[in-house]
Amino acid sequence: MANLKLSSLDIRQLLNSYEAKLRQLQFEADQTKKMIRDLKAAIPAIEQVESAQLAVFDQEISALADVTALAEEQKPAKPAKTTKRVGRPATKGKKPRTPKAKAAAPEATTTEATTTEATTTEATAPAEPKVKKTRKTKKAADKSGRAAGYRLSEYDQYIFDALQATGKAMINSEFLTYIEESKAAQGLPVDAEEISTMVTRSLQKLANRRTDIAKVPYEGRGMAYALPEWLNPQKELKAKYKR
Repeated sequence: MANLKLSSLDIRQLLNSYEAKLRQLQFEADQTKKMIRDLKAAIPAIEQVESAQLAVFDQEISALADVTALAEEQKPAKPAKTTKRVGRPATKGKKPRTPKAKAAAPEATTTEATTTEATTTEATAPAEPKVKKTRKTKKAADKSGRAAGYRLSEYDQYIFDALQATGKAMINSEFLTYIEESKAAQGLPVDAEEISTMVTRSLQKLANRRTDIAKVPYEGRGMAYALPEWLNPQKELKAKYKR
């Protein structure tokens, strides 16, 4: 690098660069000097404004202090606080407590002794013999000989109504005729097959399982049916109820 040599052209360009920088530095120096002069010239005016503002601020502070002092002077003095202890109000008409008498203790002891004596007497008394109670159940029967305790169905009632209406022992076909005529008279639908089935069930229930009606022989095939009170002691149908 030490042996590097500049040509005349390089030297001229370098001089031009230095001169340009020097001019820039001179311009900046001149501008800086001008700015300094302007700032110095502005200081007196700024100080004057600040002094005026400070004077106004001082006046406001003084006025506020005067107002506060005047308010304190005009404020009425506070009354002195009196600390008075409020006592518990006395109860009117309250009687002084009287100690409870301990005279009840002997009475309690006497009662306990009496209870103990009664318990001892009960323990020594002979036990009463237990009497075994027996209950007899009796089936109640109504006028038609039906056993109480169950509800009759529609066709059960038809059977009893037919026997009471005719006053004679009846066979199966006669029950069917009576029920069909009763339903027709009441304006009810008549179904011969249904009536036959229901009558057969009712007769089996009343005569076989419940014995609310009795089976009796008659001249023909099968059995007739009658009320139990229509039978004599020999379980035979009385003459006036025969068909």
